Amino acid sequence: MGEPRVLVVGAGISGVLLARRLRDAGADALLIGPHDGAPHGRPADATAASGGLVRAFEPDPAARALAAASLAELLADSSLATAAGWRRTGSLYLLDAASAAGVDGAETLTGDEVARRFGFAGLPDGTVGIWEDRAGYLEPDRLRRTVLRGLGRTEPTPVARLGDGVVELVDGRRLTGDLVVVAAGAWTPRLLRAAGMPATLRTKHIQYARYATRRDDLPCFVDESSGLYGRPAGPGRVLLGLPSDRWDVDPPAPEPDAALAARVPTVAARRLPGLDPRPAGSPVSAADCYSEPAGLALRHVTGAVHTFTGGSGGAAKTVLAASRLAATALLNTRTAIPVPHGQTEADS
Repeated sequence: MGEPRVLVVGAGISGVLLARRLRDAGADALLIGPHDGAPHGRPADATAASGGLVRAFEPDPAARALAAASLAELLADSSLATAAGWRRTGSLYLLDAASAAGVDGAETLTGDEVARRFGFAGLPDGTVGIWEDRAGYLEPDRLRRTVLRGLGRTEPTPVARLGDGVVELVDGRRLTGDLVVVAAGAWTPRLLRAAGMPATLRTKHIQYARYATRRDDLPCFVDESSGLYGRPAGPGRVLLGLPSDRWDVDPPAPEPDAALAARVPTVAARRLPGLDPRPAGSPVSAADCYSEPAGLALRHVTGAVHTFTGGSGGAAKTVLAASRLAATALLNTRTAIPVPHGQTEADS
């Protein structure tokens, strides 16, 4: 019995890397979907909008294992790092001490140490910082396009509907495979529902903006106590954002949330005195696919259909390891992979 024919729907970073992992293992994998960043030429998808933070630490142990493996692969492969536009800036993750757990190569800092070294102010009592000197950020869209060029045979025609082992294109053609993996990000729930398949995945708004700054010493950071996250964005620029509370938004690009945009500089000024952020352009507004439990993983839907999405706004941290794990699972089983409710392939 030969390797299965796998139809991978979606040309975001998750779908592209999964197709590449499958091809590298000798499988017959066909990547299907528009390759310009969004269906039908619409605004950029989550891959193009992503800030690309990459670090080993995550509060959840399963996500931490994938993030650490992804960072290790990136640091070990200079050609991959170049293709991804990798920039090492360090990463600071601020959270309550009770939820912190160290990772190899990371320091755990007290709130006072965080204030002295990085200038954060007003942190709640009991806050600690996980500092990773080796972490930083990449450009997911750049990596997507580099890997896509190396795939050769792909199918750029948009998908009209899904079936069990079948993908119908808008031009009327039907493609068949042993397995179908829907890795279409925020479009995944819509495709599943249109096919009458169960869809527990949801879409959520993501938004950030770039600001002018006089500080050039900020690393990538996440502050759980305020929700603020950021990273350097070039000389005199910093990317800053806060979580959005808008669920079930229509992809690809919901209208920017003006109230959310106004809160960002207020929170930033409170946490980072002297940052003086000034807007440098309009907010980036997009939609991403969220799962429960959160995390990018291969999940069985029905029959021969799976999804590979649910990165919950942070797939860049885990996509290298998660795509390898998903490809291995698909090739080892050669059939549909039932996953117990509430469990991901990373847990099994």
